[in-house]
Amino acid sequence: MKKKSSYRWLIWIILAVVLIGVALMHILPPYIDRWKSARDYDKLAEEYVNDESEPNDGKQKKKDWWATDVKVEFDKLKAENPDAIGWIRFDNQDELGINYPILYSGDNQKYLRTDLHGNSHIAGCIFLEGLNKSDFSDYYNIIYGHNMNDGSMFGSLKKYKDDGFWKENQYFTVYSETTAYRYRIFSYEDAVNGGDVYKVGYQPGEEYQKFIDQMIKDSDVDTGVKPQTSNKILTLSTCTGNGYSKRLAIHAVCVDAQTTDESKLKETGN
Repeated sequence: MKKKSSYRWLIWIILAVVLIGVALMHILPPYIDRWKSARDYDKLAEEYVNDESEPNDGKQKKKDWWATDVKVEFDKLKAENPDAIGWIRFDNQDELGINYPILYSGDNQKYLRTDLHGNSHIAGCIFLEGLNKSDFSDYYNIIYGHNMNDGSMFGSLKKYKDDGFWKENQYFTVYSETTAYRYRIFSYEDAVNGGDVYKVGYQPGEEYQKFIDQMIKDSDVDTGVKPQTSNKILTLSTCTGNGYSKRLAIHAVCVDAQTTDESKLKETGN
């Protein structure tokens, strides 16, 4: 009887080990993938961005530091992937950590689960709306990124839901090969997926102003920032974590743009 009882316990132990192994095979890969993705993107920032900006120590930074002190090595970046058209960097890296390349494929599928190197990754890439022009010349652009649980990619954007967060984190910069675009966030909302926020092709005029005014009206917080029809607008979009009917949309207005083209800088003596 003791032998049979021992065999039963051994069988149960083996079954438990097998079940745990099977469970881990399903649970661990996504976590490993997220960890690897975050590590890889940290390396990208180190490899492709020459960041000489000073840390936020309470001192007044020079006015144009975002254009002069942050240089993206686009030659190296595009040699790795020609679809790399830009770079997005938020000022407060400690709070948001958004410091990523922007990809463009002309569709909204390729970089959902594919990284800069062409590998399959759950985090995918930050990418520009496929219907936008790849040179950021549209008056209204949309950039997408996943809402990762660890806060990477666009996962930290949900912090704007916290009281007072916007006031201390209003600015970010988008870099193209030739220009640094300075943006100020003026509105954020849970926008209807497929609604007006996700339509592009606007031109200066009454329709565009109504669209901007609606963004202001729908904002979770009245920021007091009111863009006009002559301004370029950029929306950062990510999942809300509450299904697919709505997405968190962060709306920002371009408040400045400066050339980063070395040849033009030499001509102007800068």
